[in-house]
Amino acid sequence: MKVRKFRKEDARKLYFLIRKNLLEVNIKDYPKKIIQNLVEEHKPKKLIKQSRKRDMYVLTHNNLVLGTASIENDGIFTVFVHLEYHGKGIGKRVMNYVENIMRKRAIKKVKVPSSITALGFYKKFGYRKVKKVNDKKFGKYIIMCKKLQ
Repeated sequence: MKVRKFRKEDARKLYFLIRKNLLEVNIKDYPKKIIQNLVEEHKPKKLIKQSRKRDMYVLTHNNLVLGTASIENDGIFTVFVHLEYHGKGIGKRVMNYVENIMRKRAIKKVKVPSSITALGFYKKFGYRKVKKVNDKKFGKYIIMCKKLQ
């Protein structure tokens, strides 16, 4: 397993990984319309466009994309793990990787816009709730922060 920079050819696999999470996991916490908006936002062309403004990373193994996370300024975005690998340390590995990059960039405080679904995941990494946001297009989410050491 290795974490590397996102490539254009990863876009389709990454889209299906994210889509499956949204439709099978996040759907429990959000209305169908919000999930549809989120699925649309992560289509392959949009992921490629995002990769131009964010540092996007994927964790791969045997040509499978198992996890992802992105960095933009002092924020971590789009953290997802292949559904069949939930609870197997993939998310931890991806988070440690992007947090280490941010440490090297001398970023002291990291922000994460967390879905309701992922709140417990980020709490395990020491993130604390800062602010609740209610977005018409993407639903409720929570801004969480953590000081990096």
